[in-house]
Amino acid sequence: MFRISLALFLVIFISSCAKEKAQQDLGPLTKLSVKVVDSLLVDELNTLVMDDYSPNSGYFLLRGTKSRKPYLVDEKGTVVQVYDVLDDGPNGVGVNGAFGYRLLGKDRWVAQGLFNGYHIYDMSGKKVKTVPHNHLGIFSMSIYSYQTTFHPFVKDGTSFMVGREPNLFNPQDLDPEEEGVAYYEKANVIYRYNLDTEESQTLESFPQTWEPRVKGVYVGSGLPIVAYQEEKHEMALLPVIGNQLFIYDYSSVTPILKHTVALSHKNRPVELPQVYFNAEDQFNDYPYFIDIRYLGEKILIVFNTRIPKDVMRQLRALSEKYYNLPEYKEATDQYVKSYYIVVEDGKQIGVLDELPVPGVLDFADSEGYFYINDNINPQTEREYNIFYKVEIE
Repeated sequence: MFRISLALFLVIFISSCAKEKAQQDLGPLTKLSVKVVDSLLVDELNTLVMDDYSPNSGYFLLRGTKSRKPYLVDEKGTVVQVYDVLDDGPNGVGVNGAFGYRLLGKDRWVAQGLFNGYHIYDMSGKKVKTVPHNHLGIFSMSIYSYQTTFHPFVKDGTSFMVGREPNLFNPQDLDPEEEGVAYYEKANVIYRYNLDTEESQTLESFPQTWEPRVKGVYVGSGLPIVAYQEEKHEMALLPVIGNQLFIYDYSSVTPILKHTVALSHKNRPVELPQVYFNAEDQFNDYPYFIDIRYLGEKILIVFNTRIPKDVMRQLRALSEKYYNLPEYKEATDQYVKSYYIVVEDGKQIGVLDELPVPGVLDFADSEGYFYINDNINPQTEREYNIFYKVEIE
């Protein structure tokens, strides 16, 4: 009896210790592991990136990086259709194409034209309607290779879109040096657009509980980025400066803040960057957040480290065109790295310090997978495109 009790005690003790250790390992800085589970190979010579994917239909929406043409591709990598919409005709988005393409519900997709509106098409490529652009004017332009800045979805039969539009305000009307922290009350760039009624709602883009606003300091004009989870109508808002993620319940008319997540990483400073309002500001080495994606129920956040200020000072002393120097490329290869933070259920659960294959985060889907793309700069030349499907173990 004693031996049985002792054996049972040892089993319980070992199990308890293992459980306690596992709980300790699940801290915010836990190094998570990832693995490649599949790949999508598209036999197409033109370089492609991934804009969207629907697990319900099994279709990917890809974009040519040079042609800017939209490609409809199935899960086997077969090109089902290359949409002929790059023209100024009634069915076109304009000869220059679009910033990106996203699926809308089960039977439509949206093209974000180059400041000429949002063009909605059916799956055959016929334009259903054009919705006017929701910008205030054209003050700046940013073109992303691997990202789109809008997320269309259908809620209760109505078509909406949540996104980021830097042209929702005129930067000439806001002088950061004069405005100080008040700049963040006015520089709103996040919106929800009703695509049926064509009503656009501008949302608070820098929350009042964001650390720089709480401390009353201006830390730079970097604009926040946003992601949307349409299954549970949740919005994640990420200021690119600081270490806070704001998660909102957007199931009603107004977003309601439900989580403020403290983010941390060994390569992210706790202190905020200082702004001097001179030329030196552009050479700061603060690691801005650059991307955020919903990965099923998880959220994947990306930031880049930068070349240290003292190294940049040395490079600038060598040449005004320092960016053409071989030393600059060497410094970039040495210091500029991408790192990843993973959030789930309103808290940080771990970090990823590297991807399992070469390439760049290109897309994350509602099933919890993300896709890595090295098609723009492959290690070896090839006549096809490949997207690696990856999951967190």
